[in-house]
Amino acid sequence: MTKEKKKSLLITICAILAVVLVLGLVVYNRLYDSGVILRSKTAASSEHYKVSGTMMAYFYNTQYQSYYSYFSYLGIQTGTSLKSQTCSFLSDGGSWFDYFMSNTESYVANMLELCEGANEAGITLDADDKAAIEENIDALEETAKAYGYNAKTYLLMTMSNPVSVGDVRKCMELNALAQKYYNSYMDSLSYTDEQIEAYYNENASTFEGVDYYSYTLYATDFAEYDENENPTTTSAENSAKAYEAAQTLAAATTASAFEDALRALAAKEGTTEDSVESAVANAYHRHVLASSIPSISDWAFSANVGESKIDGEEGATTYTVYLLTAAPYRDEQKTRNVRHILFQYDNHEDSSAADAAYAEWEAAGFTEEKFIEMVPTYSEDPGSVDNGGLYENVAEGDMVTEFNDWLFDESRKPGDHGLIEAASTGWHLMYYVGEGDKAAWQNTVESALKSADYNEMLNSYASGIHFNTSVYADING
Repeated sequence: MTKEKKKSLLITICAILAVVLVLGLVVYNRLYDSGVILRSKTAASSEHYKVSGTMMAYFYNTQYQSYYSYFSYLGIQTGTSLKSQTCSFLSDGGSWFDYFMSNTESYVANMLELCEGANEAGITLDADDKAAIEENIDALEETAKAYGYNAKTYLLMTMSNPVSVGDVRKCMELNALAQKYYNSYMDSLSYTDEQIEAYYNENASTFEGVDYYSYTLYATDFAEYDENENPTTTSAENSAKAYEAAQTLAAATTASAFEDALRALAAKEGTTEDSVESAVANAYHRHVLASSIPSISDWAFSANVGESKIDGEEGATTYTVYLLTAAPYRDEQKTRNVRHILFQYDNHEDSSAADAAYAEWEAAGFTEEKFIEMVPTYSEDPGSVDNGGLYENVAEGDMVTEFNDWLFDESRKPGDHGLIEAASTGWHLMYYVGEGDKAAWQNTVESALKSADYNEMLNSYASGIHFNTSVYADING
């Protein structure tokens, strides 16, 4: 074969290989877009269950979406891949994709551990469970339709990964099984009074709490201005005035003296009477555990009642004053039982739906029976919708502020009812059942015992959970 013919043959072969390569890339891209490649890979597995690459992408997206509203505060650019953006939470220089994927791994591991527990206990999804999942799938398809897409396109757009309706269904099935076993397991845990007492005595320092007052003064609040809003005092002068006010508060040795000093201080700041009383109420902290106040726990759990502390050296911009009003003690306050119906802010623009439900209840005489009947129709609290909206043995501080304040009002009596708005949740129809059968300390100890047993159960399955991190390269982030 001549040199020229050999050269011609090589060119032809190279041309053919180039065409094959291009066609291969086209086929690969189409397979990826369809999800075939990612779906064929196992991202996580346990003995009896597995999570495909597309399912992992779905779980990743749920983690991602849970932070989405905070992206601007975190400095995350939404138009750029998270794989190329360094995460400020990670000391090793990892990306935001790494951070969210780490959270995803924790979530998936916990889910698979629970699913293995369900398998061992013989717990499976029944017809009602599967029907509930199909309702969620139908809702997904309706949402997609409302935006003018089919479900496949909608999922691809919202998740930036080729997640199918079938993938979503499988994820929901694993979630539902994990939740079902969690509920069954937690309901199975019970402890005798002797066990609760013994655990408390072994860990008394963990469960004892203190009462104290605290109030923070800001130097900027003491700044003075002329008629043109120009400052007439210096930063040093403002700090000195704030420190003087802090010393006045710190001179109080009783709760009433602290409250009186705080009222006088707040009134001088020109606040309204309601604001003053709110400041006084918010300054009081009841039965606070050491774990909740790490920065002052050494002082709070060693100081004498009536002792005060100023956090902030002279010349600082802020000063926080503390007054200890009760030494470490066991919380004997009785828990309380309450029913509620929640109308979430996310689903309602105003209180009209809650008002209408309250009127319906009023027409029936505010009876507990009518309330229980209304719960499945109206309540948007998944934690109590299946048991008549009931929360038993609630300790003070367990619920959001407005809910807590209503429930633990000193005048509260069985049969009381109301409609309240909680700033962090929404509108609550409330029905007070009565005192629980546990003291607050017993409730706290029981929760700790359950948590310990739950974690031990999860750990028994942890070694069987495996992740294939190489799959993450194929997940868009």
